[in-house]
Amino acid sequence: MKRNAGVLALVLVVSLLGASDVRGFGLVLPGKTTGASLTASIVIDVTQLSAEKGQTAIRVQKAGVSKAVLFDSGPADYLVLTTWSAACTANGQDLQSSTHFKFVGKMDGWVPPTALAALLSQFGAPGKAAITDTDYAACTSVITTSGVTRNILSFTAVIQFEVL
Repeated sequence: MKRNAGVLALVLVVSLLGASDVRGFGLVLPGKTTGASLTASIVIDVTQLSAEKGQTAIRVQKAGVSKAVLFDSGPADYLVLTTWSAACTANGQDLQSSTHFKFVGKMDGWVPPTALAALLSQFGAPGKAAITDTDYAACTSVITTSGVTRNILSFTAVIQFEVL
């Protein structure tokens, strides 16, 4: 009987941890978001041990209006500090789950302020932008003309703006 109770307690603890909102090294989750959403296409070089790691392109679209930015992450940036696998995952999960875990949250945690302003200022307050959902994550290995293999993560995202 004690063994059954111990197993039941273990299952309960594991299920509570699985349902937790603790995100480890994920981004800061936004408060309430509202308003129309933007659709974003995001492409990131996640090749380990590479000077190009963290190079990112983001294109957003709302109705017939679109904007795009291209930026390099700094050496202390969220994208550069993350250890990425050759499958473009960062936490041992499958590609879709890993992408969702790493990028749902406030965008100012990984997009430089100047790039965020250039990308989103006409749609809302850039500092309040948050990715609320991700989809269609793909990992592509690209061999450059010099024979180096690059790992490129791409996905679509929904962006909304936090309200206080």
